[in-house]
Amino acid sequence: MLGLLATRMEKELNQEPFSPRELWAAAASLAVLAWINVYICRELFQGSQAHMNSMHGFWTAIARLGEGWFRAGWWPYWDCGIPFEFTYAPLVPWLTSAVAAVRGVPHDAAFQSISGFFYCLIPLTLFLMAWLLTRAPGYSFAAAMVYSLAAPTQLLAPDERFALARVWDARRLYIAAAWDETPHLAALALLPLVVLFLVLAFRKGRLVYCAAAAVAVALAALASAFGPVMVAMAVLCLLFVLGRERLGRNLALTAAIGAFGYALAAPFLSPSILRAMRASAPAGGSGWTMGSVTALAIVVLGWVALWRWLPRRTKDWRLQFFALFAYATGSVPLIHHFWNRHFLPQPSRYKVEFELALALLLVFALRPWFSRRSAALRAAIVFLLLALAGEQVVSHRRFAKNVLRTPEVAGTIEYRAAAWAERNLPGVRVMLPGSMAQWGNAYTGIHQFGGGSWSMAYNQSQQRALAGIYHGGDSEEQDARVALAWLRAYGVGVVAVSGPGSPEFWKPFKHPNKFAGRLPVLWREEDTTIYQVPRRTPSLAHVVPESALVRRQPRGPRDIAGVERYVEALENPAYPEAGFRWEGRNTLRVQTRAARGQAISLQVSHHPGWRATVNGRPRSLERDGLGLMWLRPECDGPCEVLLHYDGGWELRICRYLSFAALAALLVAPFLIRRLAGFRSSGG
Repeated sequence: MLGLLATRMEKELNQEPFSPRELWAAAASLAVLAWINVYICRELFQGSQAHMNSMHGFWTAIARLGEGWFRAGWWPYWDCGIPFEFTYAPLVPWLTSAVAAVRGVPHDAAFQSISGFFYCLIPLTLFLMAWLLTRAPGYSFAAAMVYSLAAPTQLLAPDERFALARVWDARRLYIAAAWDETPHLAALALLPLVVLFLVLAFRKGRLVYCAAAAVAVALAALASAFGPVMVAMAVLCLLFVLGRERLGRNLALTAAIGAFGYALAAPFLSPSILRAMRASAPAGGSGWTMGSVTALAIVVLGWVALWRWLPRRTKDWRLQFFALFAYATGSVPLIHHFWNRHFLPQPSRYKVEFELALALLLVFALRPWFSRRSAALRAAIVFLLLALAGEQVVSHRRFAKNVLRTPEVAGTIEYRAAAWAERNLPGVRVMLPGSMAQWGNAYTGIHQFGGGSWSMAYNQSQQRALAGIYHGGDSEEQDARVALAWLRAYGVGVVAVSGPGSPEFWKPFKHPNKFAGRLPVLWREEDTTIYQVPRRTPSLAHVVPESALVRRQPRGPRDIAGVERYVEALENPAYPEAGFRWEGRNTLRVQTRAARGQAISLQVSHHPGWRATVNGRPRSLERDGLGLMWLRPECDGPCEVLLHYDGGWELRICRYLSFAALAALLVAPFLIRRLAGFRSSGG
């Protein structure tokens, strides 16, 4: 396989044939890199337990409960319900589900295996890209080793207070095993392949390379939202270094490859998803400001200066690419670190790409200097580097033993609280805080008020409500009033609160005792309390006057005047109760009585993909200021409301677009072969 790939590269790029010695050196390098990385993180493949202060449970839940990878589906488990496409980029959960099914292991263990797989894969694809582009297996191996065993970004923009020794930290292992970067690393593992296929497409323009590049781009986008951004950075750098004479053609190819890649990934990158991601950015402190314009201007100025200097320094387009890519990826976290300005969301997380680019730049920038040294000096330097690498392997392995040795999930407060709620509160919407919400559905099927990712939250009103429940007032009394209004408005039956002594990691409540004496206690362990939220009815459907609905979106977490009027109507016994039942994930049934002028309010997130009938007749569904659904039943007496979710026209179009792209990808090789045969026969 390696020889076939090398042969293809040498032909397409007009290189000299690879010698058997080069191929053996490359194969040995890949084997050593794979062994080192697997040796360091081997517990990940042996079912090590995940960390509670991470989103590992979040992705495990999507893998365990996810349905409808290829069809529209409603996800009722988080944030009062959301379209499945709004949960997260699907590649890592999908692979986790596949591994769990094939190996017959729990989904959390399967997720750890996927984390280990991508941890080990990045140095291999990095080596392949560098070797096939430069024909320098030794330097490519050195770059992959630097990436595997060092963290040079810690010198430039350390995660914590600066310490020189942190350049030797096992940062990549930590962010994969204990933090939340596995999807990000999955996209990064695909990036070197994207670069390889793009170079071939730009040089030869053949359909097979364009298609391969588009597939790699789509997979990177399906792995993480960072995928398209890192690909765009790489494409920009390649366009600059591959020659002005080809710029127009390469731009056209880039547009075609990007469009086809988007078509493949369209269901999970629909316009509404992109809008939700943009709307969610300020929630993470990453919104666009005038400082963003300044940051972008700094990047442009540095780029122009670098591009004027770089061609005079080296004519090697590969080294130029490494330098530009290091600048593009490094400028984002460095400007944020030193000047607190950004033009991309979550700028510090681009250190992941910066580390890969730095490893390539450091090694290949030193290549001319190293090659001019005497053989004896080169041998001494290599011996020193190998000794340092050996120390690092031992150090990383020791670090891995500590990081990957975590407690059994069944003994954690996250598992015990969710399992208790599922056993004792069937059908009740649950509010879990912090890490408990992240892990609430990794092992249970409870329906949560929260639990979703803020970075692509579908219902911004629900996010404001969540903030109000955590810290809705300066005093305990005010905080409790605000929190209770939001909880009742969104149909939450119980709320869990983590106190200062709770093992729950984030402890987001400003006043953890605000419900004490105000709400009944249902469960308490380790300073973690589950309170019951009193409501007239446990149903998520209610008959209320249309005038009681929240019409405008609340301006902030404490804007509850309209919310309290709505809650007052929910609790008014003068209005009839409504039965509410899920019939699968995509169907809801409500049975009640209603009079003219009354509305049926559903405490389920509104989406255009829902369709409703009342007593068999179609009714339009409206969106209230809380982001929930309501309708006018227009019946005077018994009402049976049936709701079905089909994804809506936008998601259906995106799915049809993806199916069409997949079909084209499968059919194109046969058409090309038939056409070639037709031409060769003289037809």
